[in-house]
Amino acid sequence: MNLNFHLLDEKISFEDAKILVIEDCRVFAELVKEFYYYSGEGKVKLFDSKQTLLKPAEILLVSDLLSFDLNSTTVLKQVYLDLENQMNEVPEVKSSIEHLAANISDIIAEQLVESELMLTYDEITVLELIKALGVKIDDSSISHFDKLLDILKLFKYLSKKKLLIFVNVASYFSAEELGIIFEQIQLLQLEVWLIEPRKIEGFRQYCLDQDYVLMLENMV
Repeated sequence: MNLNFHLLDEKISFEDAKILVIEDCRVFAELVKEFYYYSGEGKVKLFDSKQTLLKPAEILLVSDLLSFDLNSTTVLKQVYLDLENQMNEVPEVKSSIEHLAANISDIIAEQLVESELMLTYDEITVLELIKALGVKIDDSSISHFDKLLDILKLFKYLSKKKLLIFVNVASYFSAEELGIIFEQIQLLQLEVWLIEPRKIEGFRQYCLDQDYVLMLENMV
């Protein structure tokens, strides 16, 4: 994946490093804002090796690690659909669920007859049962490190997403933890960028300094 915006003389390919440091706080804030409101028509351009612009729906931006919701509507919708497909692939499971759903419908139907109102109902679906059970990702009592790893797994799971961008997360982790994070990114074969306001010791990174000069630095 490649990045270009108005302060760069040329694109950043992110082939040699996955970290971009922006030393000027105003430029850092502007770039993060452009990511947040990314449309493909603004100052920031995100595109692949074939010069195809990424669509807003293909980007997952984590601007605040602490408040990032692992159980957003978009995420849960995909989880529910995958669970439904998984159950439909096993005839025994599908048959058992449909039988139980029919029993539930019969019980409710009997109660509707007793009502003074003219009530009707639809047959309950597997997808509706999954939602009714409140199925979600367990995000209780996890550390910053565990949460970031969970986000990586989630990004891998969301097949329509092509680029994951973390903003200002390096300060939460030790050099050892960051090393593990990058190993996991490589293992899962993910396209992940870290946008940071300060240099990170121990890693290769692009750095846009106060004079808007871009350099590839090896901080190892």
